Amino acid sequence: MAEFPGSPLPAAEFFESWLPNAFAEAELPEEQRNVEAHIGVLLHGEGGGEWVMHVNEGALRVSAEPRSDCAFTYVQSVEHWRGALWEGKGGAIGAQSAQLFKPGAQSAGAAPGQGPPPPQALEQMRALDGVIRMAVSGAEGGDWQVDFKLGPGAIPEEPTTTLTITAEDAEAMAAGTLDPMAAFMQGKIMVAGDMALMMQMQAIQMQAAAQAAQAPKKEEG
Repeated sequence: MAEFPGSPLPAAEFFESWLPNAFAEAELPEEQRNVEAHIGVLLHGEGGGEWVMHVNEGALRVSAEPRSDCAFTYVQSVEHWRGALWEGKGGAIGAQSAQLFKPGAQSAGAAPGQGPPPPQALEQMRALDGVIRMAVSGAEGGDWQVDFKLGPGAIPEEPTTTLTITAEDAEAMAAGTLDPMAAFMQGKIMVAGDMALMMQMQAIQMQAAAQAAQAPKKEEG
């Protein structure tokens, strides 16, 4: 597996050069090698840009092009994107989100909104339309946020749904000492806006996880 850069790279170099090469060297799980998906990335601010990550049969090609037809788009400021990848900003949520850009990294089963959906769920996002924002307060280096655009089309100026959590509670969920549902019920995850969009995303994630869990059983049978 390619060693992750020790210091920040310009976004264009990271996406168009380092990431495809690292993906080619990564030891990907079999289920990820069978995935075909198009993932959009939009970074705003100085040094930002717009890219589409084309994943097909274990290979990755990244092109600088409009992401408007992608079923899922990762949207963030260059500062917060760089902070999650190289500076540990965003805490557990930042680490979950950054896994999208670390080939071979295994998702720890994030609660809805914590990180990108599994590859198997990406195309199902095409039926949705909205932006889920995950905001972390009290994180090292200051507050941090990332947006996930679900479905193709233009990205609205304001998120459809915002989930806010403290860095401390996010770490507790990652460690398994705080149940995500309990966090919702106790008001530790604050939800503003369209709750239905979050629930639709969660349902797609859960369905994809169930299908992935059943896949080995089908092979054995």
